[in-house]
Amino acid sequence: MVDIPKSISQSTSQSASQPTFQPTSTIDSQTSSQSIQEKKHKKKRIQLLSKDVDSARERLLALPQVEEHGEYTGSSEIILKENVSLEEYLDYRDKNPNLSVRVYLHDGRIKAYEVPLTPHAMVSAVIKILMGRWNYHDLEYGDGSNMIVGQNSAKEPDSWIRPVKRRRSMPYKAMDRFGGAYPTMIVEVGYTQSLPDLHQKVALYFSQATSIQIVLTIKIFDLRADNTLALIAMLYLRTDQNPLIPVKVISFGKADPVQSTVNYIINTMNVPPNNFIGVGRTVNDVNCLPCDRAGIPIYQMNIPAAELFDGDPNGVPMAAAGGFNLDLWEVQVKSLKGFNFVV
Repeated sequence: MVDIPKSISQSTSQSASQPTFQPTSTIDSQTSSQSIQEKKHKKKRIQLLSKDVDSARERLLALPQVEEHGEYTGSSEIILKENVSLEEYLDYRDKNPNLSVRVYLHDGRIKAYEVPLTPHAMVSAVIKILMGRWNYHDLEYGDGSNMIVGQNSAKEPDSWIRPVKRRRSMPYKAMDRFGGAYPTMIVEVGYTQSLPDLHQKVALYFSQATSIQIVLTIKIFDLRADNTLALIAMLYLRTDQNPLIPVKVISFGKADPVQSTVNYIINTMNVPPNNFIGVGRTVNDVNCLPCDRAGIPIYQMNIPAAELFDGDPNGVPMAAAGGFNLDLWEVQVKSLKGFNFVV
C-alpha cells in the first residue's frame, strides 16, 4: 500500500469537490452568440388570420356583380400580408394547401385574388380534358403547383401543360421545389378575379425567371337574369412582338360583353379591334355568328404547336403540326353547367 502525503490528498480532494467558474462576461458572450445562431437558423413562420381570409372571400364574391355593371378602376386583389420571403411563402402553402380563397406571392406580398367555385373549376378542367384527348402521349398536364415566377413571387396556375421530354435548361431555374422544368403553357381562369387582374398576371408568367411560352386566360362574367353570360378568351404568346398584349381575344358567351369590358380590352389592353372577335363584335362590318354549336371556325382558339412543344428534343410531332384548336363552345357549355344551368 502506497501512502499518499496528506497535503496532496487534501489538495486533490478540494480540487475535485470545488466547481470551476468562468468569468461572467465569457458566459454571456457564448450565450448571446448561441442565441444569434439559433435565430439565424430558425425559420420565420407566417400566419394568415381566418378573419382576414374570410373578409377577402366576401369581398371577392361581390366582384362579379360589380364588374358586370361598373367601370374598371384598378386591381381588386386583396393584400393579406407583406414582407414575406419566397421560402416563407412556399413553406406556408405546403402546410396550408386548401384555403377558401386563392392566394399568390407577388413581390413579397400575399394577395387574395379568386374564390374557387364550380364555374371556375369546370372551365379549367374541360380545357385540360380536351387537350388531353388531342395529345396525351407527347404532353403532360398538371395543376395545383406553386410555381416560382420571380425572385420573390410565386403563382399557382389553374392548369399547366408541357412536353413530356422537356427538361430544365439554362438560364432558367426549376419551376418549383421539386426541380421540374417550366411548362410551355399556362391556363388561368377568372370568375371572381377581375379582367384587369387576370390580364396583369401574364407579366408574371412571362417574367425572365420562366420559360413559359403561352398563356391562355378565360374570363367568366356573372350569370344574368335571363340565364346568359359573357365569356372572354385571351391568348398571349411570349414569341409575339408585344407578349403582354393578347394576339387574339374571342368573346364566346351567350351574351355580348358590356361596353366597359370592350373599352378596357381595346383602349387599356391595346388590343387591335380586328383581333377582338366573336359574340357582340363585328368583322368587316359584319356581325359575328353566335357561339351556339360546336365547330364554328371563329370560335376555335388555335394553340400554336411551335410554342407548345418548345424545348422538346424531338421537336413538334408530325400529328400536332397544326397546333390544337380549342373549341370555345365546349368551354361555354361547361361554364353554364357550372352555374347549374343546363344548355
